[in-house]
Amino acid sequence: MKLTIDDKMYELDWKEAAVLLVLRLVDWHALTLSDVELVAGNYNRAVQLVKRLVKMGFLKEFRVRKLRIYALTELGERAADEVRRKAEEAGLWKAGLLP
Repeated sequence: MKLTIDDKMYELDWKEAAVLLVLRLVDWHALTLSDVELVAGNYNRAVQLVKRLVKMGFLKEFRVRKLRIYALTELGERAADEVRRKAEEAGLWKAGLLP
């Protein structure tokens, strides 16, 4: 999926897009690496997925001892909103279904 934010082009696979959407929708606005692993399929893929999203500037990482917690940056919030808009346009997301 290609996104354009502030005249910069980003390309996400569906798993990366899914993580952004989930982070936008969960009440606490954060996920652990274990949560991301559910989307990615396994630990190694989850690590690579979050590294890529952090590098793109969409996620920030917080560490509490060995626990890693990920939250959206401002750019990540805008990217998640753009993913949602594209899903609505494609009929994959019903407008007004969720906040």
